[in-house]
Amino acid sequence: MKLKFLVAGAMLAASAVGAFASDQLVPLDADGSTYFEGKGTILDGGDDVINFNNLAAGTYNFTLSYSGSFVNITDAWLNGVHATSSTGGVFSFGFLQSTGNAPFSLTLVGTTLGGGVPKYSGEFQVTAVPEPETYALMLAGLGAVGFMARRRKSA
Repeated sequence: MKLKFLVAGAMLAASAVGAFASDQLVPLDADGSTYFEGKGTILDGGDDVINFNNLAAGTYNFTLSYSGSFVNITDAWLNGVHATSSTGGVFSFGFLQSTGNAPFSLTLVGTTLGGGVPKYSGEFQVTAVPEPETYALMLAGLGAVGFMARRRKSA
């Protein structure tokens, strides 16, 4: 009977280990930003996956700023797109499409360093990219204002 409880306890403990992994789901705030931090066993196997949801359909630019101790984050991918720059703990991703259904999946690649407890934290900022129609409407409005200004000047 004790063996049954021991096996059941071991299975329960083993199933809880995954809950402490750094892979996580983080909702975006209404302004398109969020804060996240590495939790549990970070960079286990060389990468962490952080999913961000609550983003409507559209085209977006993303900026990821992070800081950490006893970690070396060497690369970042967002939905399979490689970061365009990584200077001073900042990664940028541009012009990514969202269907509004699936979360954006950020993969951080790196290693932990000895000497202390590895940890990291960061901020994820999302900005919408205006559609071409928006630029056309803005240019038409500026043209109309210029036309009216020139017409008043000559009268």
